[in-house]
Amino acid sequence: MTALMRSASLAHYADLAISVGLQPLEMLAAVGLPRSCFENTELRIPAASVMRLMEMSAELSGEQAFGLRLSVTRRLSSFGVVGMLARDEPTLRQALDTLNSYLYLHNESLSTHIHESAGVAVIEQVFLPSVGAGRQSVELTLGALYHTLCLALGPDWKPRSVSFAHPPPANLAWHRSILGGNLLFSQDYSGIALSSADMDAPLLAADPVMRQQMRALVREDLAGRMGICGEVEQLITALLPTGRCSADQVALHLGVDRRTVHRRLAAEGSSFARLLDAIRREHAQRLMAYGDRKLSDIAPLLGFSSLSAFSRWRHGQKAASDNQE
Repeated sequence: MTALMRSASLAHYADLAISVGLQPLEMLAAVGLPRSCFENTELRIPAASVMRLMEMSAELSGEQAFGLRLSVTRRLSSFGVVGMLARDEPTLRQALDTLNSYLYLHNESLSTHIHESAGVAVIEQVFLPSVGAGRQSVELTLGALYHTLCLALGPDWKPRSVSFAHPPPANLAWHRSILGGNLLFSQDYSGIALSSADMDAPLLAADPVMRQQMRALVREDLAGRMGICGEVEQLITALLPTGRCSADQVALHLGVDRRTVHRRLAAEGSSFARLLDAIRREHAQRLMAYGDRKLSDIAPLLGFSSLSAFSRWRHGQKAASDNQE
């Protein structure tokens, strides 16, 4: 199933592209997107094409911070009705919960996971592996989250840290000017750490009456556009690093039994094992491509309890690939 997102994700892309020497319409054509993306913010376009566009834009222009520079234009209104609904929640925690619950209406390829421990909350951004999100898409999304938090918590707010799974760029000037100095690279996740107390900070602009009206507007879109494969992919991605990724755990999160998960996946021509292997392959290729990660560090991120289990899986994957050839 193709993950889709609103063409609003390309807002201000043309301006930035021109400023770094690119031709916006030619770039759209190169990834198979229509020129109407710049005229209509409500088109549903393939998320993978947008990811390719961001990476190509950075590569061809030589601007390593292309995605991050584009992020400064993002506001809650960029998320359309989803952003307006989140804006009127009483606290940041409830706003983020609402944003994540309805995020598929704006972007089916992205989800947000919040982890809390010892008074620190980490807001992690996770893409579906199938869309091939690279450095630019990750930095665009994380930069947008950073600006959303700044708007919600006030101009004096600073995160504890901003972490990226990829290595640092050669030049950090844009990153420091946009995100501040608490930057970490080559981490186990991409996300922002803040105080748990900030999560329960009141949103002064919240309007309870408007909140009720906005909920009525989105209710008709809650029929599950993503499909079971997309839901399971998101859950596998989130559960892998915990070491508790299984069909039973996924079924528990979906509120159904294991047989139902298998049956619904089969109806879409897939299976739990197939999705699990595909996501592990994508994550393994990405993490090993960075060149600064030990296999013993990568294994637990893919849900393996030991390096030997990871090695057996890799050999099995290689044998299967050789047999197909």
